Amino acid sequence: MRARQYDLTFWVFVIIFWFFWIIITGSLHYQSLLLGAAMAFLVAWMNDELLFRKDERSRLDLKTVGLYLRYVFHLVKAILQANIQVAVLVLNPRIPISPGMIHFTKPLKKDLNRVILANSISLTPGTLTILAEGDKYSVHALTRQNAEDVVEWKLADELAGIEQAQEEA
Repeated sequence: MRARQYDLTFWVFVIIFWFFWIIITGSLHYQSLLLGAAMAFLVAWMNDELLFRKDERSRLDLKTVGLYLRYVFHLVKAILQANIQVAVLVLNPRIPISPGMIHFTKPLKKDLNRVILANSISLTPGTLTILAEGDKYSVHALTRQNAEDVVEWKLADELAGIEQAQEEA
């Protein structure tokens, strides 16, 4: 029987699961920490191929982490802006809601980045990804303008930039 090799992504997930254990238990007692570490390893080991397929994983280098952190920062900014826009729409006495649906394509190569884009759109208040199939997306929005803005969304370009940076390295 051959020994199993664990890559950096595996150990990052073990650490993430272990921190999650610490947060939900709220205990820093050594027995709880040891049990949490064992459980984190067990969960990561049992789900190693389910977490991310090896061909879908992004390399964990400093540049990639920085690009994803920048993406998260811009996503949080977009969510906050959308919250304000939705609040203005709802608080307006005339409620100028004009629901719209738009279909568009964004050429992303990795399924993981396609899912990140679809979920990012749905996380943004006032928009909902109805369909994400390959490069094709269908998005419903509270206003037609918001639906059209999704097509020109800079976050999709950032994900494409992350993919391009991965290919160049």
